[in-house]
Amino acid sequence: MNELTKPEGTALSPETAEIVAVVVRDMMAPLMESIGKMLQHNTEAMEQIAAAQQLTSQRIADLEKRVRLQTPVSETQEKYIKDAIRARARELLDAKGYADDRKAVTKLSGAIRKKVLERYGKGSLREVPAYDYETVLKQISIWNDLLAVRDVTKEAKNRAEASAHAEPAPGENGTNAVSGEAG
Repeated sequence: MNELTKPEGTALSPETAEIVAVVVRDMMAPLMESIGKMLQHNTEAMEQIAAAQQLTSQRIADLEKRVRLQTPVSETQEKYIKDAIRARARELLDAKGYADDRKAVTKLSGAIRKKVLERYGKGSLREVPAYDYETVLKQISIWNDLLAVRDVTKEAKNRAEASAHAEPAPGENGTNAVSGEAG
């Protein structure tokens, strides 16, 4: 029987055990060294992948932000913004008794629109960023430029007074007050 094929329970001689240990160590040393180098290279590769993934994530976040900032409101949202502007103008003018004056509503709506556009540095409501739609509606709902309201109200009052003075009394416009015929 060969020493390596001895039945279990039999011990190797100390010299044989030492020879086996040396052979195993000599065979395993290069293998363990290459496994260590492979692990080191894998660790470095994983670190590079993690850095590249972080950079990619940051670039995607920046791109999403740019898209969000450059995506304008939809046509429907633009319509709702315009409706909110007109409603706010009427609300402010109603407190002064001029909500039915179309010129006053138009002028005050223009002042509100101007403030909204100034905030975003845009030329039209359609260019306002879609992500800020709710903020725009909130800005409109709290808009209250007292000087603009005062000026528009004053103009509306002057128009109302001028039209009251310009309306002829019955019979003053050259017609017969009773029959409505020219005299």
